[in-house]
Amino acid sequence: MLDKHLPLEAAADVINALGLNRGQTKQANRSMQRIVQRAWLRRSPGKRAVTFPEFADSVAPCHWALMFEVCALVHLGRDSEACTLIAAARHLEAARTAQGAL
Repeated sequence: MLDKHLPLEAAADVINALGLNRGQTKQANRSMQRIVQRAWLRRSPGKRAVTFPEFADSVAPCHWALMFEVCALVHLGRDSEACTLIAAARHLEAARTAQGAL
């Protein structure tokens, strides 16, 4: 079962585009969940007053979809494409942030 935070349409697009089978989908989903849990655990104790479910709820749906796709690519051995996708997302986020600062 996919994480409740992962937008189903985005997950379906990734699954279809990459031709993921059930096991690969489960692996990518599990990896994505571990990333979010590790991010929560790495927060300072003061910021950890927010529970894990609240933290997970605060992650944007587009970030869940991005993490799922990156995890799927890594599990398929397509690390280069995963790195390219991460770099592109970082550039877009930086541009969005800069645009908001104007």
